[in-house]
Amino acid sequence: MHPTRRQILGCASAAAAVSAFPAAWGNEAYPNRAIRIISPYQAGGLVEILARTLGEKLQRSMGQPVIVEAKPGAGGNLGTSYVARAMRGDPYTLLMGASGPLAPSVTLYKNLGYDPLKDLTPITMVAATPLVLCVSASSSVQTFADLKAMLKATGASTNYSSAGAGTPQHLSVELMKQQLGVESTHVPYKGAAPAVTALIANEVTFSIDHLVLVLPHIKSGRLRALGVTSPKRAPDLPELATLQESGLAGYEVRGWYGLLAPADVPDAIVRKLNTESVNALRQPDVIAKLASVGSESVAGSPDEFRNLISAEIVKWRDVITKSRISVD
Repeated sequence: MHPTRRQILGCASAAAAVSAFPAAWGNEAYPNRAIRIISPYQAGGLVEILARTLGEKLQRSMGQPVIVEAKPGAGGNLGTSYVARAMRGDPYTLLMGASGPLAPSVTLYKNLGYDPLKDLTPITMVAATPLVLCVSASSSVQTFADLKAMLKATGASTNYSSAGAGTPQHLSVELMKQQLGVESTHVPYKGAAPAVTALIANEVTFSIDHLVLVLPHIKSGRLRALGVTSPKRAPDLPELATLQESGLAGYEVRGWYGLLAPADVPDAIVRKLNTESVNALRQPDVIAKLASVGSESVAGSPDEFRNLISAEIVKWRDVITKSRISVD
């Protein structure tokens, strides 16, 4: 799903309505009123959890309420577009951004309605979580080497599930297929839950999905993990090799998340938000919370976050183009 013309026009209308934002935010004490963090996904998910975790800390350190507001739709693109286009220059409306709307969506959608590098200002990365390559516990495939051999020999007769076309799960497999030089048929489901259910039932050959979604099924013995997509092993599965260790040189996929402001927010405010956010994200209780969702501490500078977004846009453009993926 992608933003409709009506939705984009709605964001544009809102942008016109707020065009009178003061040009000199930096001349007043910041913050002097409540801050919103927009979560572009449904309430209760990982992005909202991250926004609330950080928001609680910022509220304490900055002395003003921090309100988390969900604006779901279009796979995260709608809420992202709202901050990027409708809230330009407003330092009181921030975004808890996610990798999908900030990188692959740039290539997947012809009329996205925003440019992540021009319409948003990175503040800091917040989390980066691994995905896990899995098969059903009832599958004959025992190792990554087994799956690789199967794909090389009979790839056209195999298939894999994902949460939908263009999702991180889908693109992760496409990248793996390209590196291995194999084929396998994509079976998109309407969300991660049915995709994982199909995998458990051995209705598909394999899948790559987020650690937090598959870990309970790995622990219960319903899924067999073959490798983790991050460059380092996951603390929750220390015995599980990375796909790089298993011979897939340079392979790395993570779901990453970060705090952003709209474009044209004064540099002084961006620096303040970065300092306060990084201090919050490096507190022991927050580090423990991030570890519980599979992320190490990744907080850093705005430039580091911007460089990641830029590199990921290029990386996924290549994968999407080579696989001829389109969701429009």
